[in-house]
Amino acid sequence: MTGPQHSFGFAAAVDEPGPMTAAHRHDDVELHVGAADVTYLLNGVRTRIPADRVAVFWAARPHQLLDVEPGTRVSWLTVPLPVFLGWGLPDAFVSALLGGHVVIPETVTGLEAPGAAADRFARWSRELGRPPAFVDQTARTEVEALVRRVSLADDLGRGTAPASPGTTEHVAAMAAFVAAHFAEPVGVADVAASVHLHPGHAMALFRRVTGTSIGGYLARCRVAEAQRLLVSTRLPVADVAIAAGFGSSSQFHERFRTAVGTTPSAYRRRTSAVDGAVH
Repeated sequence: MTGPQHSFGFAAAVDEPGPMTAAHRHDDVELHVGAADVTYLLNGVRTRIPADRVAVFWAARPHQLLDVEPGTRVSWLTVPLPVFLGWGLPDAFVSALLGGHVVIPETVTGLEAPGAAADRFARWSRELGRPPAFVDQTARTEVEALVRRVSLADDLGRGTAPASPGTTEHVAAMAAFVAAHFAEPVGVADVAASVHLHPGHAMALFRRVTGTSIGGYLARCRVAEAQRLLVSTRLPVADVAIAAGFGSSSQFHERFRTAVGTTPSAYRRRTSAVDGAVH
């Protein structure tokens, strides 16, 4: 099993999976709903998720689908962590997820009827990332509303507790600081200072909990913002690099190609061709 070297992006899928052969991790908050009970290994703890119940967890921690009856329809949805942190959700909810807890509310407002959550996820699987852009954005807004409803649950934790007092709080605060300031000329020292930790200790702590470095996470946030700007604006590529927080054009192109697999210009042409125009 490797660390969370990627994000699945803002996406949804519906499948009839079998048990996973190994645990994996990715840099997203993941939502799950199944037509029957399933059992996950989440951060080393066996966790049963009842049928028709929405479960939310931070996928940067190891997770593996262990038990699922053949033919069971399971829906997943992933939200990149920078997007999730940008929603301004309650601190208790964010800390619970980053602390390794699984949030499984008994009911979610608007999804009380059997199968309602699965139907919603199925529609999002058809709309997220697809043209027209307005439909994609509408689906994202609906997902945000769902997560906000889940965050209001009385019982926020069913998984493991934080590894040690203060650990996940510091990491959550650092991730939130990066999500709020990635477009500025900040570095590892600034992120560490935001939680009053020595840079060396902050880097080790962040990597131990998330599986990636502070610098790598900072670059990830900047690339995600660059992707948004390339699709949604007509800014020249050089201006996109500056607006996303990259200090140089060469650094921008290198980081973007590594993360996305193509150049910024090619990415803009590809997404513009799919959506019909750059908005």
